[in-house]
Amino acid sequence: MKKILSCCPVASIETVHLIPADFQFKPGIPVSTFEANIWWLQESEANVCLRDESQTLHYLSRYTDREGYLSSIDQAIRECMHLSRGYELSSDSLERVLIQMSITQTPVFELFSQEVKFSWDKHTNWRQYEVVSNDWNQIQYPDKPISTHNVVKTIRNKKLIEQAVIWDSSHSLNDAMKNVKAFKASWAVNDLKKNIKTSDNIIPLNDQLKR
Repeated sequence: MKKILSCCPVASIETVHLIPADFQFKPGIPVSTFEANIWWLQESEANVCLRDESQTLHYLSRYTDREGYLSSIDQAIRECMHLSRGYELSSDSLERVLIQMSITQTPVFELFSQEVKFSWDKHTNWRQYEVVSNDWNQIQYPDKPISTHNVVKTIRNKKLIEQAVIWDSSHSLNDAMKNVKAFKASWAVNDLKKNIKTSDNIIPLNDQLKR
């Protein structure tokens, strides 16, 4: 099974009944299942894009949460501001720099391993998990025969929860940062919510994207 390292939070824990993906069942014979807790690991990914004069979208860079949950956004912003200065982009420019955000959840098993720290950020704790992947399938009712009323479902490797453009160089820096704060607040998990504060006059995300 594949193992991964992540410093991101667990959005939820789901108890499921699993059988091996290659299990050969017999019609009418009950199936013995493995009851397990699946941890849904929530992560973010930021893609820096350039929309040229012909409105063609070019993907330039991809950032992940290597400095903590939602830190992909901050890394992408640094590049966007550098590109905006380099290309001398303004609100009237035909070319635009964008950040396309993806929020995903990966089903994993918890491993009883010690937290890991890396040299680039000794304040962030990383943990090792085992990806559920394609080794297991989920069955609806345990210890009953597989049938049209008791189906076996494939567990997806990753779920895309949200995808949105949260940064646009045609917006003012103030509006762009408000949009970023609103996105961070809406996708904070557990105790992270109280650490992210938004202003009362933030323009809603959907309204920002329509501009």
